Amino acid sequence: MSKKSNEEKLADIMANYVSDLRLDLELVGRYLAWYLPNVAYRRVITIMEAMKHEREENKNERNYLSE
Repeated sequence: MSKKSNEEKLADIMANYVSDLRLDLELVGRYLAWYLPNVAYRRVITIMEAMKHEREENKNERNYLSE
């Protein structure tokens, strides 16, 4: 079994929290806006942009695999 990288571990944690429908994501966003310094805020935006790019790049591939 291969060891997960720190990036994979964090992605798993984030996915679990975001998938929890009991979690108020708007409130999480408010807290992040209040507490994160600008550098951390920009890094969160970078994560979101990378996720969007990856999903758009592989859109046709995923659609084919899901059928």
